[in-house]
Amino acid sequence: MKIALFHDSVLPPKNYGGIERIVVSLAREYTRLGHEVLLVCREGSQIKDYETMTVPAGTEPQELPTGIDFYHSHQPLLKKPKTPFLVTIHGNGHPHEKYFANTNFLSASHARNHNARFFVYNGVDPDRYPFTEKKQDYFVFLARTTWRVKNVKTAIAWANDLGVKLEIMGGSGISRLNIHYNGLVDEDQKLKLLAGARALIYPTNWDEPCAAAPLEALACGTPVISTANGCMPELLRDNTGVVCHNYDELMSAAEEVSKISPLSCRKSIENYFSLKRMAQDYLKLFEKILNEGELDQKPKYKFSKNSAKALFKPTLWNRIQYGFTGKI
Repeated sequence: MKIALFHDSVLPPKNYGGIERIVVSLAREYTRLGHEVLLVCREGSQIKDYETMTVPAGTEPQELPTGIDFYHSHQPLLKKPKTPFLVTIHGNGHPHEKYFANTNFLSASHARNHNARFFVYNGVDPDRYPFTEKKQDYFVFLARTTWRVKNVKTAIAWANDLGVKLEIMGGSGISRLNIHYNGLVDEDQKLKLLAGARALIYPTNWDEPCAAAPLEALACGTPVISTANGCMPELLRDNTGVVCHNYDELMSAAEEVSKISPLSCRKSIENYFSLKRMAQDYLKLFEKILNEGELDQKPKYKFSKNSAKALFKPTLWNRIQYGFTGKI
């Protein structure tokens, strides 16, 4: 099968590029599984290993070359393609966004929030992540610190209350005592810090579609402490982390993760969240669409008002701030 993969971005990504990494990883895995790949990406891309087609920024291809059997877009499309297709939604959309029937989401909760049935979990390549059983005496936070829903404020309060060392990746700040900001790290530094940590603290206050950082931590054999928002209970299965519903549970989680086996974390990735599994699940969806036509669903934005529950240290100031702004 010849598969066209589309995302309006410069490939390969120079820095983090979550969706871009998924697209390039799928190109690699589809090829390994015996398929041909055409990467449709933004002008300025420099891809050596695959056939490419570039489009101007902010546009989508008006017509694909002949010989394409399936079109896999990783962003919403304005126009329904003539070629058999699937659109993967990586974000949470908005109330007035329209979706084609041939749309998939990234987790069961993500699909439910869009009135849909079909989803494929993100996956990572375990071979690209160093597995470490012997952990060092620190915890790690990995997310953009400027995005308030990622909740670095609560992670810092938690580390201070426990008196543990916290390594923060994803933004700059003032390092002091047990709190150390590493800024926007490169891949090598990220993997080194993830692999050595006692756990990833990921107190997200967002309906996570399928969070990348927890999967990367698990691939390194590092357990995860998180909230019950979005996909997190789906990702932390088979005793690989602690799902917390309030700050007291978050405080006790530091002791609980010490009982989790790093090997269980790694096995969870190999069994459920590997790159190979992701590619195979997409190929099954492609075959279903090729054989049956449109998927049997009518996706639409279906979030409840308070679908994500905020978790924070219940100080008087935090309560007042959240009560007035709905944010921490």
